[in-house]
Amino acid sequence: MNEFNEDYLHEYLDGTLDEQTRQAVEAHLAQSPGARAQLAELEGLFSSLDALPELPLGTDLSARVVAAVGQETAVTRLPRWVWGLLLGQMAIALLLLGNVWPSLLAWLDNGRAMATDWLATVQLSTSALLTEFWAEVTAVWQSPTLPTFTIELPTAQWGLLLGLALVVWLAGNRLLFTTD
Repeated sequence: MNEFNEDYLHEYLDGTLDEQTRQAVEAHLAQSPGARAQLAELEGLFSSLDALPELPLGTDLSARVVAAVGQETAVTRLPRWVWGLLLGQMAIALLLLGNVWPSLLAWLDNGRAMATDWLATVQLSTSALLTEFWAEVTAVWQSPTLPTFTIELPTAQWGLLLGLALVVWLAGNRLLFTTD
């Protein structure tokens, strides 16, 4: 066991350690008087806590807690002056928008015309690029002489290459050179 801490003692007393860790804790306890003293202290603490009597609650607080939570989450109504303020702000915003509306529409129409011209330009240039690209791709497909590529290796060398590829794949996927 590389790192021994008090959590192992708690789990040891609860009986929740796996077999290997439990054996490692017992071996550490056999070698370390400090750990044995710590274990004895924890056992004494737990036994004294178990010896304490159960005390019933004098008052049931659940109704008060539920009421307090209900008050904190209740929706509060806004005062009338806040509603009046909001309504006034909306009226002023509508008046301002009414005064600015014609110039806003003209600006939007101008922007729409500019965006349409720009998109048309982009579409034409993209269409020309795609047409050139497709012509080059089909020219490659239609070429009568494509280069041939063959690898002539004996069977043993193919096996060695496949084995090397397997080792590289296992190492790359962290399935090799790792421990659980």
